[in-house]
Amino acid sequence: MVMLVLALGPVAAGVLTPSLIQAHAQDNRISIRGSNLEIPRFVTLKASRVNMRAGPGKDYPIKWQYQRRGLPLKVVGEFDVWRKIEDHDGEEGWIHVNMLSIRRMALIMDTTVRIREEDNEASAVVAVAEQGVVLELQQCRGVWCQVSNDQVQGWLPRSSLWGLLEGEALN
Repeated sequence: MVMLVLALGPVAAGVLTPSLIQAHAQDNRISIRGSNLEIPRFVTLKASRVNMRAGPGKDYPIKWQYQRRGLPLKVVGEFDVWRKIEDHDGEEGWIHVNMLSIRRMALIMDTTVRIREEDNEASAVVAVAEQGVVLELQQCRGVWCQVSNDQVQGWLPRSSLWGLLEGEALN
């Protein structure tokens, strides 16, 4: 059997300037002149270099620069064309809506995880993914999610992923 190992790529560059996020709403779930889509929800980075700002506008300082297209982020608030996001490390900041996609991706959080042919532990292993690998979410059934990229398609435990809301069904 040939086993494919998916390796980590760079996730983000360091903090460029320290700053505080200015809150525009008491509750992160509030949308102010936003999209009226459900909050929280997951999105992904549309570009390979995206700035996260301290507030909703280009006049706010850059807090972080992501360097990973497809990285999943959780939208926790909205202000006009700006989305307040939270990443897998719990960092929060603001990103312009043009830099985000609705494509569903997930980040491997476990050190390594076996990707299986079917949605059960007895199924053949088709690949092993390392922590930090980003895969496209196809569907989730119970505790299993089907994922894919250009090299592999298969199933892995939902608990190994970041990029889904608790109890979220994905078909």
